Formats: sequence, C-alpha cells, structure tokens
Amino acid sequence: MDNKILTAMDTIIITTDFSEAAMTATRYAAGLAKSIGISRILLYHSYDNAPTATDIPVAETDTILAHEGSMLALEIVEREIRLILGSESGIAVELFANGLPLELGVEQLAEQWHAGLVVVGTTGKSGLERFIVGSNTVSLASSCPAPLMIVPKDAEFEGVKKIVFACDLKQVTRTTPVSEIGWWLENLGAKLLVLNVALEGKRFNPDTIPEQYKMHKLLDDFKPEYHYEEGEDVVEEIADFAEDKDADLVITVPKSYGFFEGLFHRSVSKRLTEKVEVPLLLLREKSL
Repeated sequence: MDNKILTAMDTIIITTDFSEAAMTATRYAAGLAKSIGISRILLYHSYDNAPTATDIPVAETDTILAHEGSMLALEIVEREIRLILGSESGIAVELFANGLPLELGVEQLAEQWHAGLVVVGTTGKSGLERFIVGSNTVSLASSCPAPLMIVPKDAEFEGVKKIVFACDLKQVTRTTPVSEIGWWLENLGAKLLVLNVALEGKRFNPDTIPEQYKMHKLLDDFKPEYHYEEGEDVVEEIADFAEDKDADLVITVPKSYGFFEGLFHRSVSKRLTEKVEVPLLLLREKSL
C-alpha cells in the first residue's frame, strides 16, 4: 500500500456552517476519526458572506467581528467533538475560520496540512442547494486535493462493516484507486461489495468483459462480492443496492459513469439524500 496515503490520513478536515446538519457530519467525522486512529482534526468555517454581484467593500470591523464570532462558535463545536473523542484519544483539534470561499479555504488547508479527508454535511442553512446542488460543493468535489466525504443529515457513526464501491467499467486500470480502497477496508475492518450498474436497454459494449477481468485482477485480493445490475437510473440503483445490502459507506470516483453530474442534479440528489442514510466517499482517480 502507498505509504503516502497512510501518512496523509493523519489529518482530516471537517467543514461546518454551525447548522444541525453540519453538526451531524461533525459528530460522524469525530467518531470515524477515533475509529481509524487519525491524529489531528482541522475544524473549519468559511464566513464568506461578501456580496458577489456588487463592488461594495466589506467593512474591516465586520470582518473582525465575523472572525471572532466564528472562532467562538468553533470552540463550542470543539467541545462537542472532544466529548466524542474522549480524554484518552490524543487527537488534536485545530480551529480555523476565514472569509475565503469554502472550496478555496478547504484547498489551502488540505495542501498546507496534507489532509487525507475532507468531511461536509448534506444540507446547510440555505437548504439542499447550499451543499449538494450549490456551486461550493460541486467546486469542492472537483478541485479538492483530498477525498471528500458527504454525510447525510441523519447519519450516526456506528462503525463501518460493509462498503459499496460503485464503479463503471471504463478505463478500470487507469481510474481505480486500489490502494485507497484497500486502506479504508483495512482500517475499518469492512467487507467490500463492488457494484456496476449498466443502463437498461443500452447497447452492449464489447469492452465490458475485458474491463470486468481487469477489475477482478485489481480487487480480487480484497475478496469482494461482485454485483452487476441494470436499471433506468444509475444513482437510484446505487441507493437501492446500498439499502438492500445494509451498507455503511458508498465509495465512488466522481467521473464514474457521469456519476458526478447525476449526483449533483437537484432531483436525484434530493431523492438520494432522503432515501439512503449512508455517507458517500468521493475518491480521486488513481495517480499515474
């Protein structure tokens, strides 16, 4: 396994806007952090409320007050995190707040601290559009240098026993992040279920069978179950499968079968987050 991945997972970033959904994600992330033995949590809030369609400057006093208020609120969240971590965990919690756009602030923190994971909630103060449909998380999922975990609004961390890896069968060798999947399986003690969903009625692609062989070659060492399904809606099939199998986590690569576009479509996202209370982990494509 890639030692770089193991080292990077020493640190995770939790983003918060202080909503109840964000607190749910924070509690989940704290439980996860304790479970996988990370050493540092970066708790981050962006107070980027500057007008976007005007040149009116934000007063310096407003910025100072926003920063001070954010830091006080982060201290309250930190106390909640420490209750979950316990006094003997040894996990450091660092607080950060600034006026950068969410995605830029997260990118800078991730690169500076070599973070191995970023955690966000599914809804925020302005509803579903704020995180799932809004440009912040779309940009974050596209540009974040670390894997991104999206936590549903009612999720509770109770361990991870089953992981679904939802994948397509295109350029398998180039795109499958095998070492990262292996890291999660090993550190969570979880079983892997590999799922491919083909669109119903779509013309058979002759590359499918060779790509299946490649997938088996890459993942067979993890002793997974392989499932090949058909359906009219890929995202809904993944959600149904995760629910049927009592999965605790779904992993995918955002570029997989247009999954990124489907995931952030309003109606699909709303249906997915309402129907399945399973966190979604977006991994990067394997580095060549």
